[in-house]
Amino acid sequence: MLDTKEIQCFVACAQTGSFSKAAEKLFTTQSSVSKIVKTMEEKTGSLLFERMAKGIRMTPEAEKMYPYAISVLENLKQIQMLDEKRTADILSVSCNPSSWFADHFVKFYEQKQGEELHYHVHSADCREIVERVRKRTDELGFVYIMKNQAAAFQYYVTRNYLEFTPLKETAATIYYGGGCSDSGNSLDFSKLKLIQRFPDEFSPDNYWNIVDSNGRTASDAEIVITTNSDYIMERLLQSGNLANISGGYLSGKPQQEISKGKTCLASDTRILFGYVKRKGEELSKPANDFLRFLISSLSC
Repeated sequence: MLDTKEIQCFVACAQTGSFSKAAEKLFTTQSSVSKIVKTMEEKTGSLLFERMAKGIRMTPEAEKMYPYAISVLENLKQIQMLDEKRTADILSVSCNPSSWFADHFVKFYEQKQGEELHYHVHSADCREIVERVRKRTDELGFVYIMKNQAAAFQYYVTRNYLEFTPLKETAATIYYGGGCSDSGNSLDFSKLKLIQRFPDEFSPDNYWNIVDSNGRTASDAEIVITTNSDYIMERLLQSGNLANISGGYLSGKPQQEISKGKTCLASDTRILFGYVKRKGEELSKPANDFLRFLISSLSC
């Protein structure tokens, strides 16, 4: 039977495609990783990784094992979370990458510093957020979705025994970077170089129906960088010649200037911000407190 250490090693090797990178991830040595993999192959009676000139590759046998290994590690994480709950309340939430959400999570944390409360906060796309709430990894998931996708998203979450509650509607906004030449009031997508997040079918990164004054759509713009990092996004917008299409700041003003350029409303494209929770279940006190805090902040 495989132990937890072996399963963790197997997953790290599969995800990194390298014994040395897996060793770095696990804070151990390459020789130790190689020995563990060899032991696993002896136990399972199967070759798990093909050794190549540059890195390793899973064999068909390993590919069959991989989803089960991931499930084991996720279940162990859930057990650890239950153990933590014996000593402190936990707020587990996920969200689309959002400067507004980050700013207000920090404010909530500062308010609650005197309480015995722990936090699990995960940034993800809409589909992963739905899956995390469905699996009870997170209690609440906060998403931005295109308004024209609201019916499809509601159907999707309902099929997963969840419910989606919209909290606020905002307009799609173009944030021009500090060095962006097209930062005036006229919008010309053919001149625009974009930095965008990885989209899914519900996310606000699907702005291709926006039309400029010349009849060009957002698909005429050049996507130079695709990233899931808010830090990279904000650094490049502060000084670069890139622009970003995303939702407007939901309330108040950002704590830090996201972009040195101007913002321009992108036609009448609308975005809904809201939350996903398990259908028919009451929220824990930390989750309920956080939700009420965000709702209050949205009205400011």
